[in-house]
Amino acid sequence: MNLKTLTSTAIKKLLDKAERYPLTTINYPSRGQTAVQEIYQTKYGKFFLKRNSKQNHIDCQIDIDSGTLAEREFWAFQLAEHLGLDVPRLWLLDKMTTVQVWLDYPDAKQYSSTQERVFLNTQNVFECGLFDWLTGQIDRHNANYLYDYVSQKIILIDSAHCFLKHSASLPHYLEFFEGAYTQLLSLKLNTKLSQKIKSIKPKQLDQLIVLRNEDEKKALHFRMDSIKKTHTISDLINLYRRKS
Repeated sequence: MNLKTLTSTAIKKLLDKAERYPLTTINYPSRGQTAVQEIYQTKYGKFFLKRNSKQNHIDCQIDIDSGTLAEREFWAFQLAEHLGLDVPRLWLLDKMTTVQVWLDYPDAKQYSSTQERVFLNTQNVFECGLFDWLTGQIDRHNANYLYDYVSQKIILIDSAHCFLKHSASLPHYLEFFEGAYTQLLSLKLNTKLSQKIKSIKPKQLDQLIVLRNEDEKKALHFRMDSIKKTHTISDLINLYRRKS
């Protein structure tokens, strides 16, 4: 079965019959360690369930009424899917709970600690950086993106800390790229995804990301406008550092 055809209701029924691995809570603790996090083995593969608590939102200074962590992660997934960015499929089960397809790739921190240096694909970094800027991501540390060591590409996960009033903070992979790939910082890039992300109209953006807070909407539209003249990774880094 195509996972795209599975509804949230179908996922709930699937998990009811699946084998659960609660040790995930120990291995992959959330901020404050108050979220429920479990892996389920299903006939379609492993699924990762995350149920955020009110304490998670307090710790992260996020107003639940304007958009929970689960809702924000789902909005980010919808945008990524629209753009064609390679991210794991994700379902919103309820206001506080998401289920994501589990990918058996190490995160960047794990890979670089136990294997070797992470090598980055320039176009992939540019596309992920544009996405993280547009979504206002403020939590892209090296455990919040996976590393596909075959294609040498990064895959963004855990995009819940996004669409807030303030703009994005510099993702870890851009910090790494800046230091390790100096000769590629000024390379002009023009990919299908970068073209698509720059061509989104304001009304379309509002339909994809149904924000409830007007200040968050204004911040989103500001980030959308500022992205139009971004052609290099150096341009992108300057956006994050407010130099453009």
